[in-house]
Amino acid sequence: MIASSHGRHIRPSRATLALGLALSAIGFGCGMELPLQERIAFTRPLATRVEVLEPTKPPEEATRAEGTPLETLRVVSLFGDTDGALTPEEIETEIEPVWIACNMQPLVGLFGCISAEFPTSLSDIPDCVPTDLSALDPMAETFPLPPSPCRMVDGTPGQPEMQIPLDLGFLLGGDLEITMFGHRPGQGDTEACARAILEQEDSVDESCIVTTMRAPVGPDGELTMLAQMFGLDESLQLGPVPDPIPDPDDNPRIATFSIAVIGPDDEVRLATDVATGDVVQAELGDRIEIVTESSEDDLQTYVIPKDDTDFEERTEVYTGAWFRTWGELLSPSSDDPRSTNTWTMVAGPQDEGEIPPDGRATLYYVLRDDRQGVAWTWFTVEITG
Repeated sequence: MIASSHGRHIRPSRATLALGLALSAIGFGCGMELPLQERIAFTRPLATRVEVLEPTKPPEEATRAEGTPLETLRVVSLFGDTDGALTPEEIETEIEPVWIACNMQPLVGLFGCISAEFPTSLSDIPDCVPTDLSALDPMAETFPLPPSPCRMVDGTPGQPEMQIPLDLGFLLGGDLEITMFGHRPGQGDTEACARAILEQEDSVDESCIVTTMRAPVGPDGELTMLAQMFGLDESLQLGPVPDPIPDPDDNPRIATFSIAVIGPDDEVRLATDVATGDVVQAELGDRIEIVTESSEDDLQTYVIPKDDTDFEERTEVYTGAWFRTWGELLSPSSDDPRSTNTWTMVAGPQDEGEIPPDGRATLYYVLRDDRQGVAWTWFTVEITG
Protein backbone atom coordinates (compact mmCIF):
# COMPACT_ATOMS: atom_id res chain seq x y z
CA MET A 1 0.00 0.00 0.00
CA ILE A 2 1.48 3.36 -1.06
CA ALA A 3 0.50 6.54 0.77
CA SER A 4 0.45 9.93 -0.92
CA SER A 5 1.50 13.14 0.78
CA HIS A 6 -2.12 14.10 1.40
CA GLY A 7 -3.38 10.78 2.71
CA ARG A 8 -4.91 9.05 -0.31
CA HIS A 9 -3.50 5.68 -1.24
CA ILE A 10 -3.42 2.99 -3.85
CA ARG A 11 -5.81 0.27 -2.80
CA PRO A 12 -4.77 -3.36 -3.11
CA SER A 13 -6.31 -5.29 -5.97
CA ARG A 14 -7.75 -8.24 -4.07
CA ALA A 15 -11.45 -7.73 -3.57
CA THR A 16 -12.13 -10.68 -1.32
CA LEU A 17 -10.08 -12.50 1.27
CA ALA A 18 -11.17 -15.96 2.39
CA LEU A 19 -9.80 -16.34 5.85
CA GLY A 20 -9.20 -20.02 5.37
CA LEU A 21 -11.45 -21.31 8.13
CA ALA A 22 -13.40 -23.47 5.72
CA LEU A 23 -10.93 -23.38 2.85
CA SER A 24 -7.70 -24.33 4.54
CA ALA A 25 -6.22 -27.79 4.67
CA ILE A 26 -7.75 -28.63 8.03
CA GLY A 27 -6.87 -32.20 8.86
CA PHE A 28 -3.89 -32.40 6.50
CA GLY A 29 -0.86 -33.55 8.39
CA CYS A 30 2.79 -33.09 7.61
CA GLY A 31 3.72 -34.65 4.29
CA MET A 32 0.13 -34.95 3.08
CA GLU A 33 -0.93 -33.37 -0.20
CA LEU A 34 -2.56 -29.98 0.18
CA PRO A 35 -5.90 -29.49 -1.60
CA LEU A 36 -5.75 -27.81 -4.99
CA GLN A 37 -7.06 -24.26 -4.92
CA GLU A 38 -8.94 -24.73 -8.20
CA ARG A 39 -10.78 -27.90 -7.13
CA ILE A 40 -14.21 -27.42 -5.58
CA ALA A 41 -14.79 -30.29 -3.14
CA PHE A 42 -17.33 -28.54 -0.90
CA THR A 43 -19.23 -25.27 -0.68
CA ARG A 44 -16.81 -22.34 -0.62
CA PRO A 45 -16.83 -18.62 -1.46
CA LEU A 46 -15.16 -17.87 -4.78
CA ALA A 47 -15.84 -14.15 -5.24
CA THR A 48 -17.80 -11.22 -3.86
CA ARG A 49 -18.54 -7.91 -5.54
CA VAL A 50 -20.08 -4.58 -4.71
CA GLU A 51 -22.82 -3.16 -6.93
CA VAL A 52 -23.71 0.50 -6.37
CA LEU A 53 -27.46 0.77 -6.89
CA GLU A 54 -28.50 3.08 -9.73
CA PRO A 55 -32.19 2.42 -10.45
CA THR A 56 -32.27 4.54 -13.61
CA LYS A 57 -29.17 2.98 -15.16
CA PRO A 58 -29.85 0.65 -18.13
CA PRO A 59 -29.35 -3.00 -17.07
CA GLU A 60 -26.99 -3.72 -19.95
CA GLU A 61 -24.44 -1.19 -18.65
CA ALA A 62 -21.67 -2.11 -16.23
CA THR A 63 -22.44 -1.85 -12.53
CA ARG A 64 -20.28 0.36 -10.37
CA ALA A 65 -17.91 -1.23 -7.84
CA GLU A 66 -17.05 2.11 -6.25
CA GLY A 67 -19.46 4.50 -4.55
CA THR A 68 -19.49 7.77 -2.65
CA PRO A 69 -20.99 8.46 0.78
CA LEU A 70 -24.80 8.44 0.87
CA GLU A 71 -25.05 6.08 -2.11
CA THR A 72 -26.43 2.57 -1.55
CA LEU A 73 -24.43 -0.56 -2.32
CA ARG A 74 -25.39 -4.21 -2.62
CA VAL A 75 -23.06 -7.14 -1.90
CA VAL A 76 -23.33 -10.05 -4.34
CA SER A 77 -21.50 -13.33 -3.68
CA LEU A 78 -20.49 -16.39 -5.67
CA PHE A 79 -20.52 -19.54 -3.55
CA GLY A 80 -19.28 -22.50 -5.54
CA ASP A 81 -20.63 -25.94 -4.77
CA THR A 82 -20.16 -29.36 -6.31
CA ASP A 83 -23.67 -29.05 -7.78
CA GLY A 84 -23.36 -25.48 -9.08
CA ALA A 85 -23.43 -21.96 -7.67
CA LEU A 86 -25.75 -21.18 -4.77
CA THR A 87 -28.64 -18.82 -5.45
CA PRO A 88 -29.15 -15.81 -3.12
CA GLU A 89 -32.00 -17.74 -1.51
CA GLU A 90 -29.75 -20.76 -0.92
CA ILE A 91 -27.04 -18.51 0.52
CA GLU A 92 -29.63 -17.13 2.94
CA THR A 93 -31.03 -20.47 4.06
CA GLU A 94 -27.94 -22.72 3.85
CA ILE A 95 -25.02 -20.42 4.68
CA GLU A 96 -27.12 -18.23 7.03
CA PRO A 97 -24.69 -15.33 6.68
CA VAL A 98 -24.26 -12.38 9.02
CA TRP A 99 -22.69 -9.30 7.41
CA ILE A 100 -20.71 -6.66 9.29
CA ALA A 101 -19.48 -3.37 7.81
CA CYS A 102 -16.59 -1.42 9.30
CA ASN A 103 -15.25 2.01 8.31
CA MET A 104 -11.58 1.39 7.55
CA GLN A 105 -9.19 4.19 8.36
CA PRO A 106 -6.39 5.00 5.88
CA LEU A 107 -3.52 2.50 5.72
CA VAL A 108 -5.42 -0.16 7.69
CA GLY A 109 -5.16 -3.62 6.14
CA LEU A 110 -8.05 -5.91 5.29
CA PHE A 111 -9.69 -7.42 8.40
CA GLY A 112 -7.79 -4.86 10.46
CA CYS A 113 -10.88 -2.72 11.05
CA ILE A 114 -13.12 -5.32 12.67
CA SER A 115 -10.26 -7.11 14.42
CA ALA A 116 -9.39 -3.86 16.20
CA GLU A 117 -12.69 -4.32 18.08
CA PHE A 118 -11.84 -7.81 19.38
CA PRO A 119 -12.97 -9.15 21.73
CA THR A 120 -16.59 -8.23 21.11
CA SER A 121 -19.89 -10.00 20.44
CA LEU A 122 -22.63 -9.84 17.83
CA SER A 123 -25.04 -8.44 20.40
CA ASP A 124 -22.70 -5.49 20.97
CA ILE A 125 -22.61 -4.56 17.26
CA PRO A 126 -25.41 -2.12 16.31
CA ASP A 127 -27.35 -2.17 13.05
CA CYS A 128 -26.14 -0.01 10.17
CA VAL A 129 -28.44 3.01 9.73
CA PRO A 130 -28.67 5.61 6.92
CA THR A 131 -27.20 9.05 7.55
CA ASP A 132 -29.80 11.56 8.76
CA LEU A 133 -28.80 14.69 6.85
CA SER A 134 -31.38 16.76 8.70
CA ALA A 135 -29.54 16.09 11.95
CA LEU A 136 -26.21 17.44 10.65
CA ASP A 137 -25.19 20.90 11.83
CA PRO A 138 -23.40 22.68 8.94
CA MET A 139 -21.78 25.04 11.45
CA ALA A 140 -20.33 22.24 13.58
CA GLU A 141 -16.60 21.60 13.38
CA THR A 142 -17.09 17.81 13.42
CA PHE A 143 -19.69 15.35 12.16
CA PRO A 144 -21.31 12.73 14.39
CA LEU A 145 -19.55 9.41 13.89
CA PRO A 146 -21.64 6.67 12.19
CA PRO A 147 -21.75 3.30 13.96
CA SER A 148 -18.70 1.20 13.08
CA PRO A 149 -18.64 -1.74 13.01
CA CYS A 150 -22.33 -2.29 12.28
CA ARG A 151 -24.53 -5.16 11.08
CA MET A 152 -25.90 -4.90 7.55
CA VAL A 153 -29.65 -5.49 7.90
CA ASP A 154 -31.08 -3.99 4.69
CA GLY A 155 -31.65 -6.02 1.53
CA THR A 156 -31.56 -9.77 2.20
CA PRO A 157 -29.00 -12.00 3.94
CA GLY A 158 -28.19 -13.45 0.51
CA GLN A 159 -27.60 -9.98 -0.99
CA PRO A 160 -27.28 -7.39 1.78
CA GLU A 161 -27.47 -3.65 1.15
CA MET A 162 -26.40 -0.53 3.03
CA GLN A 163 -25.97 3.18 2.54
CA ILE A 164 -22.32 4.23 2.46
CA PRO A 165 -21.96 6.33 5.61
CA LEU A 166 -20.66 9.88 5.81
CA ASP A 167 -17.30 9.33 7.48
CA LEU A 168 -14.34 11.72 7.31
CA GLY A 169 -12.01 8.73 7.16
CA PHE A 170 -13.18 8.08 3.58
CA LEU A 171 -11.95 11.54 2.56
CA LEU A 172 -8.47 10.64 3.73
CA GLY A 173 -8.22 7.27 1.99
CA GLY A 174 -10.38 4.90 4.00
CA ASP A 175 -12.78 2.33 2.57
CA LEU A 176 -15.53 0.05 3.81
CA GLU A 177 -14.52 -3.36 5.10
CA ILE A 178 -17.32 -5.92 4.79
CA THR A 179 -17.00 -9.22 6.66
CA MET A 180 -19.32 -12.22 6.45
CA PHE A 181 -19.73 -15.00 9.00
CA GLY A 182 -21.46 -18.20 7.90
CA HIS A 183 -21.16 -21.98 7.84
CA ARG A 184 -21.12 -24.84 5.36
CA PRO A 185 -24.57 -26.15 4.38
CA GLY A 186 -25.79 -28.75 6.83
CA GLN A 187 -22.87 -28.22 9.19
CA GLY A 188 -22.11 -25.86 12.04
CA ASP A 189 -23.81 -22.67 13.19
CA THR A 190 -23.25 -19.04 12.17
CA GLU A 191 -23.67 -17.67 15.68
CA ALA A 192 -21.05 -20.09 16.98
CA CYS A 193 -18.65 -19.19 14.15
CA ALA A 194 -19.07 -15.46 14.76
CA ARG A 195 -18.64 -15.93 18.49
CA ALA A 196 -15.43 -17.91 18.02
CA ILE A 197 -13.88 -15.14 15.92
CA LEU A 198 -15.29 -12.03 17.59
CA GLU A 199 -14.75 -13.26 21.13
CA GLN A 200 -11.38 -14.83 20.26
CA GLU A 201 -12.13 -18.33 21.43
CA ASP A 202 -9.37 -20.91 21.33
CA SER A 203 -10.73 -22.90 18.39
CA VAL A 204 -12.86 -22.34 15.31
CA ASP A 205 -14.94 -25.17 13.86
CA GLU A 206 -13.89 -26.29 10.37
CA SER A 207 -17.47 -25.82 9.16
CA CYS A 208 -17.15 -22.03 9.57
CA ILE A 209 -16.95 -19.78 6.51
CA VAL A 210 -15.57 -16.28 7.02
CA THR A 211 -14.82 -13.81 4.23
CA THR A 212 -13.83 -10.17 4.23
CA MET A 213 -13.68 -7.72 1.34
CA ARG A 214 -12.88 -4.10 0.60
CA ALA A 215 -15.73 -1.98 -0.72
CA PRO A 216 -14.00 1.04 -2.29
CA VAL A 217 -15.27 4.54 -1.55
CA GLY A 218 -14.47 7.09 -4.25
CA PRO A 219 -13.22 8.18 -6.72
CA ASP A 220 -10.81 10.34 -4.73
CA GLY A 221 -11.53 13.46 -6.78
CA GLU A 222 -15.26 13.24 -6.04
CA LEU A 223 -14.51 12.82 -2.34
CA THR A 224 -12.35 15.94 -2.40
CA MET A 225 -15.17 17.88 -4.04
CA LEU A 226 -17.54 16.54 -1.39
CA ALA A 227 -15.18 17.84 1.29
CA GLN A 228 -15.15 21.23 -0.44
CA MET A 229 -18.96 21.31 -0.26
CA PHE A 230 -18.74 20.92 3.51
CA GLY A 231 -15.80 23.33 3.83
CA LEU A 232 -13.43 20.60 5.00
CA ASP A 233 -10.86 20.54 2.21
CA GLU A 234 -8.44 23.05 3.71
CA SER A 235 -8.47 21.62 7.23
CA LEU A 236 -7.95 18.09 5.87
CA GLN A 237 -5.28 19.17 3.35
CA LEU A 238 -6.62 16.84 0.69
CA GLY A 239 -4.57 18.19 -2.16
CA PRO A 240 -5.52 18.83 -5.79
CA VAL A 241 -8.42 17.34 -7.75
CA PRO A 242 -7.52 15.59 -11.03
CA ASP A 243 -8.99 17.20 -14.13
CA PRO A 244 -10.98 15.46 -15.39
CA ILE A 245 -11.98 13.25 -12.45
CA PRO A 246 -11.77 9.62 -13.65
CA ASP A 247 -14.94 7.54 -13.70
CA PRO A 248 -15.62 5.30 -10.68
CA ASP A 249 -14.38 1.73 -10.85
CA ASP A 250 -16.88 -0.46 -12.72
CA ASN A 251 -17.28 -4.20 -12.45
CA PRO A 252 -15.93 -5.83 -15.63
CA ARG A 253 -18.28 -7.66 -17.97
CA ILE A 254 -17.82 -11.04 -19.62
CA ALA A 255 -18.87 -10.38 -23.20
CA THR A 256 -18.78 -13.93 -24.57
CA PHE A 257 -18.11 -17.40 -23.19
CA SER A 258 -17.85 -20.03 -25.92
CA ILE A 259 -17.09 -23.74 -25.79
CA ALA A 260 -16.34 -26.52 -28.24
CA VAL A 261 -16.86 -30.12 -27.07
CA ILE A 262 -14.30 -32.25 -28.91
CA GLY A 263 -14.11 -36.04 -28.87
CA PRO A 264 -10.91 -38.15 -28.62
CA ASP A 265 -10.83 -38.37 -32.42
CA ASP A 266 -10.93 -34.52 -32.66
CA GLU A 267 -14.54 -34.60 -33.80
CA VAL A 268 -16.38 -31.43 -32.75
CA ARG A 269 -19.51 -32.67 -31.02
CA LEU A 270 -20.81 -29.25 -30.00
CA ALA A 271 -19.81 -25.61 -30.52
CA THR A 272 -21.87 -22.99 -28.76
CA ASP A 273 -21.97 -19.94 -26.52
CA VAL A 274 -22.96 -20.77 -22.95
CA ALA A 275 -24.74 -18.53 -20.48
CA THR A 276 -24.35 -18.61 -16.73
CA GLY A 277 -25.86 -21.82 -15.32
CA ASP A 278 -26.22 -23.60 -18.69
CA VAL A 279 -25.97 -27.40 -18.83
CA VAL A 280 -24.27 -29.09 -21.81
CA GLN A 281 -23.54 -32.73 -22.55
CA ALA A 282 -20.22 -34.47 -23.15
CA GLU A 283 -18.77 -37.97 -22.96
CA LEU A 284 -15.95 -39.28 -20.80
CA GLY A 285 -12.63 -38.44 -22.45
CA ASP A 286 -13.99 -35.42 -24.33
CA ARG A 287 -12.14 -32.16 -24.03
CA ILE A 288 -13.88 -28.80 -23.85
CA GLU A 289 -12.04 -25.91 -25.45
CA ILE A 290 -13.14 -22.63 -23.88
CA VAL A 291 -12.76 -19.09 -25.20
CA THR A 292 -13.97 -16.15 -23.14
CA GLU A 293 -13.72 -12.50 -24.10
CA SER A 294 -14.21 -9.27 -22.20
CA SER A 295 -14.28 -5.98 -24.07
CA GLU A 296 -11.05 -4.01 -23.95
CA ASP A 297 -13.27 -0.93 -23.99
CA ASP A 298 -14.22 -1.84 -20.41
CA LEU A 299 -10.60 -1.46 -19.26
CA GLN A 300 -10.74 1.86 -17.43
CA THR A 301 -8.07 4.52 -17.01
CA TYR A 302 -7.60 5.87 -13.51
CA VAL A 303 -5.06 8.08 -11.76
CA ILE A 304 -2.88 7.82 -8.68
CA PRO A 305 -1.08 10.71 -6.96
CA LYS A 306 2.40 11.26 -8.34
CA ASP A 307 3.28 14.16 -6.03
CA ASP A 308 1.52 17.09 -4.37
CA THR A 309 0.37 18.55 -7.68
CA ASP A 310 0.45 15.85 -10.33
CA PHE A 311 -1.13 12.46 -11.08
CA GLU A 312 -0.06 9.35 -12.96
CA GLU A 313 -2.46 7.60 -15.33
CA ARG A 314 -2.86 3.83 -15.26
CA THR A 315 -5.04 1.44 -17.23
CA GLU A 316 -6.67 -1.59 -15.67
CA VAL A 317 -5.59 -5.13 -16.47
CA TYR A 318 -7.64 -8.30 -16.18
CA THR A 319 -6.90 -11.55 -14.36
CA GLY A 320 -9.02 -14.69 -14.47
CA ALA A 321 -9.36 -17.60 -12.04
CA TRP A 322 -10.78 -20.99 -13.03
CA PHE A 323 -12.32 -23.57 -10.70
CA ARG A 324 -13.71 -27.06 -11.39
CA THR A 325 -15.55 -29.68 -9.38
CA TRP A 326 -14.11 -32.57 -11.37
CA GLY A 327 -11.96 -33.16 -14.43
CA GLU A 328 -8.60 -32.02 -15.68
CA LEU A 329 -8.05 -28.29 -16.14
CA LEU A 330 -5.22 -26.97 -18.32
CA SER A 331 -4.66 -23.86 -16.20
CA PRO A 332 -6.26 -22.33 -13.07
CA SER A 333 -5.48 -18.75 -14.14
CA SER A 334 -5.41 -16.36 -17.10
CA ASP A 335 -4.46 -12.73 -17.61
CA ASP A 336 -5.93 -11.36 -20.81
CA PRO A 337 -9.26 -9.89 -22.02
CA ARG A 338 -9.38 -12.88 -24.37
CA SER A 339 -8.64 -16.04 -22.40
CA THR A 340 -8.64 -19.69 -23.39
CA ASN A 341 -8.61 -22.91 -21.40
CA THR A 342 -9.10 -26.64 -21.84
CA TRP A 343 -11.24 -28.75 -19.53
CA THR A 344 -10.95 -32.51 -20.13
CA MET A 345 -13.57 -34.99 -18.98
CA VAL A 346 -11.17 -37.36 -17.25
CA ALA A 347 -10.48 -37.61 -13.53
CA GLY A 348 -8.12 -34.84 -12.54
CA PRO A 349 -5.67 -34.49 -9.67
CA GLN A 350 -7.30 -35.33 -6.33
CA ASP A 351 -10.60 -36.43 -7.94
CA GLU A 352 -11.94 -39.44 -6.09
CA GLY A 353 -13.88 -41.16 -8.86
CA GLU A 354 -13.41 -42.04 -12.51
CA ILE A 355 -16.70 -40.27 -13.22
CA PRO A 356 -17.99 -37.10 -11.52
CA PRO A 357 -20.56 -37.42 -8.71
CA ASP A 358 -24.07 -37.83 -10.17
CA GLY A 359 -22.48 -37.69 -13.63
CA ARG A 360 -22.21 -33.87 -13.54
CA ALA A 361 -19.21 -31.54 -13.31
CA THR A 362 -19.18 -27.74 -13.00
CA LEU A 363 -16.65 -25.12 -14.05
CA TYR A 364 -16.49 -21.57 -12.62
CA TYR A 365 -14.70 -18.58 -14.15
CA VAL A 366 -14.01 -15.43 -12.09
CA LEU A 367 -12.78 -12.29 -13.86
CA ARG A 368 -11.18 -9.40 -11.95
CA ASP A 369 -9.71 -6.05 -12.85
CA ASP A 370 -6.68 -4.96 -10.82
CA ARG A 371 -8.81 -2.72 -8.60
CA GLN A 372 -12.04 -4.01 -7.03
CA GLY A 373 -14.17 -4.95 -10.03
CA VAL A 374 -15.20 -8.58 -10.46
CA ALA A 375 -17.52 -10.68 -12.63
CA TRP A 376 -18.12 -14.41 -13.04
CA THR A 377 -19.90 -17.14 -14.91
CA TRP A 378 -20.25 -20.91 -14.63
CA PHE A 379 -21.70 -23.89 -16.47
CA THR A 380 -22.23 -27.60 -15.89
CA VAL A 381 -21.36 -30.63 -18.01
CA GLU A 382 -23.58 -33.69 -17.90
CA ILE A 383 -21.65 -36.88 -18.74
CA THR A 384 -23.48 -39.13 -21.18
CA GLY A 385 -22.77 -42.54 -22.59
